[in-house]
Amino acid sequence: MKVKRYPASLVLAAFLVVVVVASSFVAGSAYGHGLGVDQSLPVTIGNRQVAVEASLEPTSIDQISNRSPTLLVRAFDPGSNTTISGVVDYRIAVELQGEMLLDQRFHSSDGIVLANLVPDESIDGWEIAGRESAAAPDEQVPVSQSTPVQLRSRMLTDGGLYHIAVTIESSSTGIQVGQDKRFDLYVSIARSFNFETEGGQEMSVITYYDKVTDFSYENTTISFETPFTWDQAYVDQVPVLHMEVRFPKSIEELQTNSYTGTLNGQNLGAESIQIDDYTSEQDRIVHFVIANARLSRVAESVGDNSAAAVFTLKPAEKPKFPLDLVTSPGENYILQLSWGPDVIETGAPVTFVMNIQDPTTGDLIRHSSFDFVLTQGGQEIHKQRLTSDLGTYSHQYAFTRPGTVTLSASNINGENESAKIDLAVLQGTGELPVQQQPPQPPPNQQPSGCLIATAAFGSELTPQVQYLRDFRDNYIMSTASGSAFMNAFNSVYYSFSPQVADYEREQPWLQATVKAGLYPLFGILMASESAYSAVGGEAGAALAGAIASSLIGAVYLAPAGAAVASRRVDSKILLIIVGAAAAILTIALVFMPALLPISTSAFVIAAAGSSAIMVAKAVRRAACRLKQLRKL
Repeated sequence: MKVKRYPASLVLAAFLVVVVVASSFVAGSAYGHGLGVDQSLPVTIGNRQVAVEASLEPTSIDQISNRSPTLLVRAFDPGSNTTISGVVDYRIAVELQGEMLLDQRFHSSDGIVLANLVPDESIDGWEIAGRESAAAPDEQVPVSQSTPVQLRSRMLTDGGLYHIAVTIESSSTGIQVGQDKRFDLYVSIARSFNFETEGGQEMSVITYYDKVTDFSYENTTISFETPFTWDQAYVDQVPVLHMEVRFPKSIEELQTNSYTGTLNGQNLGAESIQIDDYTSEQDRIVHFVIANARLSRVAESVGDNSAAAVFTLKPAEKPKFPLDLVTSPGENYILQLSWGPDVIETGAPVTFVMNIQDPTTGDLIRHSSFDFVLTQGGQEIHKQRLTSDLGTYSHQYAFTRPGTVTLSASNINGENESAKIDLAVLQGTGELPVQQQPPQPPPNQQPSGCLIATAAFGSELTPQVQYLRDFRDNYIMSTASGSAFMNAFNSVYYSFSPQVADYEREQPWLQATVKAGLYPLFGILMASESAYSAVGGEAGAALAGAIASSLIGAVYLAPAGAAVASRRVDSKILLIIVGAAAAILTIALVFMPALLPISTSAFVIAAAGSSAIMVAKAVRRAACRLKQLRKL
């Protein structure tokens, strides 16, 4: 059964992988990999829908000593999740890393195969207790949920991706199959690999796929690899690649608010790297949660040049927002968190922006509340109850002492649910405040958010708003011409946008309209981003600006351009205007930087206006020709 995941809710990996208990299909079709359990897509057999489930317990090799390991296979009705009653004959084959651990027929009186496992590294093949001799693979072994078999094999002696092939045989009477039906299921079992660095620090990597090799820790960078098949057909079947890195919180150089990571040399986004400070008081756990879309992009780059997934992890100079924190113990909510300035220093007011989401749908939890708590050195230094009708929050605080501070969102909606993360506070140069109160921004400081877009999508932490912010910070603001344009743009935009955003929040129809209207902009900016990446520097910024301005004019300003186009504006004049604006921009960039705010604004207006008029003229000509054709 395929479980839908909301793209914005890529959360801590243990939770995510369970949610992605993914589908498998009959006879070699698409399948998914699940943590401890996998279910097939339903198929029609006779006049009913049938799916197959396989599970291994426990889900981690590290839990074998205090848990009774089992293998369970059943056929069930996907609509009601009830096991199909009656006699079902199975053939079950279990394989790990190319080694066959089980290949046996079973005769189940109730549709369930339950085996109590005895993991044994020394055994070749498998043994079923209570039989005078080893069962031949073609011999049917009686089994049911109430009368499980005891199975000795190499199952659960190692972690990784178990391939469980389940065949429902045509001899079954509980399910009327005309011919044998095979279901390929894939179950991940976690295993920890422990390492000691040259400095004597103990670290570990938890894998759900294969062995971890070539672990190293040098210059604050952790790296390791695991065998992985980069064939695109295989990658298409992997919904998520999940690895966990665990290290002591006492390693100060790794205690940062964010990390950068790579997979086979490709940079990973913020959604792929999650911090977990809740599970352990002594250790920090960083999860690699790499969704299929990003895996596919890496596969295109890697091709057939590698048979391994190579990971690197190191502290980021600036955090990548938003951070997703799943609440404990019930995993009922997701806390999305960001803050500014990105680097937290003593004496400088820090604004924390948060929202509470439903982990299943990703929707904001409206009319919610929680306790915002800061703890340092075991002492509570700040606590305030935050409430919001919209599910979004903003709170300011100025830290007085450097070091590690734990931020907690506790007592969410009056429930015993909380999320927390450790923050690194650096020694600042500013004066320390005498008492804490909500600080006000400097009079001339412009807001950093995209106010109208934030009001449309409900939160500054949504992926759409974060994309706009990242495009501004990483592309536009990275060049002199882009920074100059943003200064001019902000002086106009922030003169009216707060009032528009406030009104927009009160009008659901306007929110929906603005949201729909913004989606073409994302495609325009992606095209501009590609142009900038191809050229780089000021030339890349100018090219990206020309593309973005032209497309924005064509998409958003064409109706206004139609009014001007009706006056028969010559296209040559438009090209001259754009060329002149580009020349002025070039001169300002090289010789007169003080004129950049004016020249960049003039260039953007000229490109957008000319594009709008030319599109309107093209539409008008096409309409005239269509009218002439109809007369014929």
